[in-house]
Amino acid sequence: MNQKKKVHIIVWALYVIYYQISYVIGYLNKSDLSTSLIILINCLCWIIIFYNCVLFIFPKFLLRKQYTITVILCILNGAILTVVNIFFIVTLFPDYPNAAFNQKVLLLHFWNAQIYTIYALGYYFAQKSINQQIEIATRDREIARQRIAIAEKEAKIAKQELEIAILAKEKALAEMAFLRAQINPHFMYNTLNMIFERVRKASREAGDIVLAFAEMLRYATSTKSQEDEVDLEGELDFVKQYIELHLQRFHYKVYIDFEEDGDFSYHRIVPMVLITIVENGIKHGVFDEPDIAFRIRATLMDEVFVFTATNKKNPYPNAIADAGQTGIGIKNIKKRLLTTYPAEAHSIEIIESEEDYTVVFTVNFNLLKK
Repeated sequence: MNQKKKVHIIVWALYVIYYQISYVIGYLNKSDLSTSLIILINCLCWIIIFYNCVLFIFPKFLLRKQYTITVILCILNGAILTVVNIFFIVTLFPDYPNAAFNQKVLLLHFWNAQIYTIYALGYYFAQKSINQQIEIATRDREIARQRIAIAEKEAKIAKQELEIAILAKEKALAEMAFLRAQINPHFMYNTLNMIFERVRKASREAGDIVLAFAEMLRYATSTKSQEDEVDLEGELDFVKQYIELHLQRFHYKVYIDFEEDGDFSYHRIVPMVLITIVENGIKHGVFDEPDIAFRIRATLMDEVFVFTATNKKNPYPNAIADAGQTGIGIKNIKKRLLTTYPAEAHSIEIIESEEDYTVVFTVNFNLLKK
């Protein structure tokens, strides 16, 4: 039994008790079983009249604005229950005062029946008004919930736009950093010292070094490095020139093993990513023996470019030569790649063991074409 039915039962029970007490005190000044039973029969008939109107007549006909039928059914409802009420009283209590079928008794009971029809009408409209208010409140809550959901979605979009704006700003700052520090300043200083010593002897080898270094500076400081993408083949040439200068700087007493496989002339790539990976390996690695060479591999197969750099860790990191700031670092490379490539089209993976440090950079050009 739901809460609403319980409330109805309690209210009607209290009403019957009240009616019993008020009738005895106001009219008879005494109480007996017959009076209580007659009052109970009257109340039961009035309750039936009430619920016939509330549950059947009003919802079926009044709600549809069939007013004539509604009035007729209400009159019939009251008349029938009036006759039933008097029939039970006359049959069960023939000696009780006013227990008779006469005009006065009929009119009195019929009028009481119509009073409960009016009560039913008031209850029906009150309930309808309450239900409408509940519906309005429910609708308002739903509208509020939808507005909150929209606001949360807009906030999420705003957050995403802010993150994109931050990435764009970081990209711009990274591009400026590339222009200011493409190559380790310590390396540039040492290279210039080496060039000076060899040029002083007026050797042809020194001239080649100067030419190669000038070409590197031209590429590193050109407007190409500020673009989103540059020729992959040009980037690999830049890496090879960088490696060659290091080999000459240390008089070929260090070992850097570079291999490439594939046709790189038809693809473009984010600039300065490869050189940063190589520079990071040279800065932190040990490669002064053939069996622990700094190994660099560049392959292009089935439109998938893989660039791998593996170096042996320096057992004395605090004594690393040229330990200045190395470009923008692997961390910032990842951020810059995200501004150019979809996440599913590229990856940069760092594999670290006790002795070795490997960076694997992959670009799937097939996914970039979609």
